[in-house]
Amino acid sequence: MMSRKGALLGTAAVFLATHMSGAAFAQNDDDQTLEVITVTAAKRAQTLQEVPIAVSVVNNDLIEKAQVYDLSDLQTAVPSLRITQQQTSAQTNFLIRGFGNGANNTGIENSVGVFIDGVYRSRSPSAILDFPVLERIEILRGPQSTLFGKNVSAGAISIVTKKPEQEFGGAVEATLGNFDHIGLKGTLTGPISETLSFRMSANYNKRDGYYTNPLNGEDINDRDRVGLRGQLLWEPADNMSFRLIADYNKIEEVCCGTVQLFNGPFTQFIGAPPPLGLGQPIGDTSDPFAREAIFNVNPNNELEGKGISLQGDIEFDWGTFTSITAYREQTDEANYEADFSGAAIASVDGARDFETFTQEFRLQSSGADNKVDWMVGAFFFDEAVNTGREVLFDTDTRAYIDGLTMGGVSGLETAIGLPTGTFFAPQTGILDYYTMDNTSYSFNAQVDFHVTDRLTFTGGLSYLKDKKTVVSDVTLTDAFSAVDLVGVGNQFIFAGAYAQGYADAVAGTPLAAFDPTDPADQVIIETLAPGTLAAVSAGAQAFADANDENPDVNPLLGLRAVQFFPVPVNFPNANETGVLKDDKWTYSLKMAYDLTDSINAYVSYSTGWKAGAFNLSSDSRPPNADGIGRSADPEDVKVWELGLKARFDRGNIYVAVFDQTIEGFQSNIFNGAGFSLANAGEQSVKGFEIETAYRPIDSLHLTAALTYLDPIYDSFVGAACADFDPACQNGEVTRDLSGTKPAGIHEVSATFTGTYTHDFDNGMEGFIRAEYIYESEVAAIENVPEDIASRKVNMLNASMGLKMENGLELSLWARNLTNNDFLLTAFPTVIQTGSYSGYANAPRTWGATARIRF
Repeated sequence: MMSRKGALLGTAAVFLATHMSGAAFAQNDDDQTLEVITVTAAKRAQTLQEVPIAVSVVNNDLIEKAQVYDLSDLQTAVPSLRITQQQTSAQTNFLIRGFGNGANNTGIENSVGVFIDGVYRSRSPSAILDFPVLERIEILRGPQSTLFGKNVSAGAISIVTKKPEQEFGGAVEATLGNFDHIGLKGTLTGPISETLSFRMSANYNKRDGYYTNPLNGEDINDRDRVGLRGQLLWEPADNMSFRLIADYNKIEEVCCGTVQLFNGPFTQFIGAPPPLGLGQPIGDTSDPFAREAIFNVNPNNELEGKGISLQGDIEFDWGTFTSITAYREQTDEANYEADFSGAAIASVDGARDFETFTQEFRLQSSGADNKVDWMVGAFFFDEAVNTGREVLFDTDTRAYIDGLTMGGVSGLETAIGLPTGTFFAPQTGILDYYTMDNTSYSFNAQVDFHVTDRLTFTGGLSYLKDKKTVVSDVTLTDAFSAVDLVGVGNQFIFAGAYAQGYADAVAGTPLAAFDPTDPADQVIIETLAPGTLAAVSAGAQAFADANDENPDVNPLLGLRAVQFFPVPVNFPNANETGVLKDDKWTYSLKMAYDLTDSINAYVSYSTGWKAGAFNLSSDSRPPNADGIGRSADPEDVKVWELGLKARFDRGNIYVAVFDQTIEGFQSNIFNGAGFSLANAGEQSVKGFEIETAYRPIDSLHLTAALTYLDPIYDSFVGAACADFDPACQNGEVTRDLSGTKPAGIHEVSATFTGTYTHDFDNGMEGFIRAEYIYESEVAAIENVPEDIASRKVNMLNASMGLKMENGLELSLWARNLTNNDFLLTAFPTVIQTGSYSGYANAPRTWGATARIRF
C-alpha cells in the first residue's frame, strides 16, 4: 500500500502535470505576461521563482484593490495563514500550516515571527496595526530559524514598506463604509537634498462595532486606530545607504464581543428568575450570529506602540554589510467583565508593557557570477516585560456561588467560624503580577554552492541561545480558594466518626449517657473506662485520613468546582529558580535544480526551534509529579519539503509537499479560569500547497491557492482536561490525546481570485475583482465539543474601481459579501462549568474609497 507521504507527492505531481501544458514554451521573461516578483525571503534579493522556500507574496496593488487593512484581512489571500483575534484587541494569534501560539499568555512567544522592515515584532499587539504604505508582504512557511534567529518555528511574516524617494509625490485616500466606517490614509515623499529623502505617512481608522450589547445598546468590536510613520533615507554614496524609521500607533477599542454557544446549568442559574436563580440576562444560544454580547460593563482596550530603527547598508566589490538596530515600547491595557452575562460576577483588569531592543548584523557576498554565495549574521534580542492582571469577584458573586452550591459555601463559612460574607466578597480574587527579562542571541551562516548553472546546493547553520528570568508576585485574596477542603473535611469526618465510634463502643453501658466531646464528661469516661477515648480517637482519625479525599465520604470535595484559583507559590523559591536557559543548533539543507529555464525544483530539510516558556497566568503553579506546571520546554521542528516552481507563457504554478514534525509544541489551553501550559510530546502535519496564477487574456488575471493539511498528535499524554471528555470525569487534570487530530486545523483551505481590468479610450482604467475563501469544517478547539463549536468558511469578497489619468482612483468594495457566519474560536465559559462561549466572525462590510496620487 502506498504511504501517506507517497500519496501526497503523487497528488501534487499529477496536479502539476495536468496544469502545465504550456510550461515548456516559456523561454524567458520577455515572453511572459505576469510580473516577475522579487523577494528577500532568504535575506538576499531573488525572484519568487528561484528562491527554494515555500513563500507567498502579496503586493501593494492587491492590498489596495482587496481593501486589506491589517494582518487579519491578509489571511483571505493566503490559505496557509490564519490569524485570530480573541478576548482583547491585543490577543491575536498567528498560525501557519495550522500551528502557532503566543496570543493569550505573556510568557509564551509567538511561533510565527512578524518582521516589519527587518525588525522583529516580538508581541502580537505591535504587529496588528493598520498597514502603512507597503511594497509587499512575504509569508514564509515552515521553520526559518537558520535565517531569522528568533521564534520562527512555524514560519515568518515579513512586511516590507515603501522607502523614501528622490522624486516628490504622495497619495491621500479616504474610505466610507457601513458601521459608520471612516478611514483616512496619506503619504508624502520627496527629496531634502541630493542625498537625503523623506517619507511621512499617517492613517486613521474608525468604525462602529458589529456586536451589540442589548443591555445598554452600545456597540462592541469597533475600530479606533491611528498611526504615524516617518522615514529618512540618506545615501551619501552610490554604495552606501542609511534608513531611519520612527513610528507611533494607538488603539482604543471596545473589544471583544463573545456569543454563547451552550448554556449549562451554571449559566442557566444566572438567567433563572429568583428565587431559582439570579434573574440576570444571559446569552441566547439559539442564534449566536445575531452577535449580541451580554456584558454588564463593556470591555475596553487601549494599546500604544512606538519605536525607532536604523538600517545601514554598505556595498563593497565582494559583498554587502547590513546593520539593523531597533528599540520599541509597547503597552496594552484591558478591562472587561469575564462572566459574559448581565450579572456582576467576575471582572478582569490587566496591563502589560514591553521594552524591546534588537540588533542584527549581516555580511553577504554579491555578484551574479559567483560559484559560491555566502552569508553570515548575528542577532541580539533583549526584552523587559511587566505584566499583571487582577481577576476580582463582584457584587453578584456570592449569591451566584451560594445558589450553585445550595448554600454549601455559607454553611462552611459558618461551620468554621468565619464572619458571614468572608467568602467571595466583592473585590477579592487573585492579583497576578510578573516581571520577565528575556535575552537571546543567535549566529547564523548560509552557503550556496552553484555546482552548475542549473544545480545549487545550500547549507544553513545557526546557533541560538535564550534566557528568561521571571519573578512572580501573585496574591490570593479569594478566601475560599485558600481553604484546604481536604484538611477541613478531615476534621468533619473525624468528628462524625469519633461520635459514632464512641456510641458503638459504649452501646448498652452506662457510659452511653456521657458526651465524649465534653471535657467534664471526658474525665469521668477516662476514669470509668481508661483508654476508651484514645482508642475511639485513633480509629476515627484513621478513618478520616483514609477517606478525606473520597467524595462519597468528604462532602466538601464537591466545592472544589468553585475554588477557581490555586494557592499561589511565588517564585523564585527553594525549588524553582525562575530561570529558563535554552540553546540549540539548527540547520537547513537544500538542493535546487532548474529543470528548464522556467521550471525549478527543490528539496529541503530544515530544523527550527523556539525557546522554553513560562505560564504567567492565574493558573501558574509549581510542576506536579509529571513535571507539568509552571513552564514548558522548547519546541523543536523538523520539516522535509519538496517543491516545484514553474513560469509559463501566461502564468505560473508553485507546488510544495511537506512533512513537518513538532516536538514539544507549547499547548496553551484556557480552562475556564486560567491557562494550562503543557508540551505536546510530538505532533506532525503532512500536506501540500499549490499556488497558481493564469492570465488567459491580457485583461483577466486568475489565481488559485490550495492547502491540504493532515495533522495528528503523535504523542500528547499531558493535555489539559476538558469537561465533556469521558477521560476527565473523575477529577483528572490531564488526558491523553495521542493519536487524535488537533482541533482548529482545516484539512482543506483554498482561495480563488479573478481580476478583470479594462483600458477605456479616454485614458481611464477600470477593474473588477472577486475572491472566494473556503476552509473545510473542523472542531474549533480541543476543550469544546465539536457539535457545539465547529468552524467552516465559505466567504466571498469583491471590489471594483476606476483609475483616472489625473491620479484619481475610485473603488467600491465588500468583504464577506454573502454574509457567511462562522466561529473564529471557542472556549469554556469563565467560571461556568459546562457552558461554552465563542467569537463570531465579522459580518458583511462594504464601502467606497477615493484615492488621489500626485
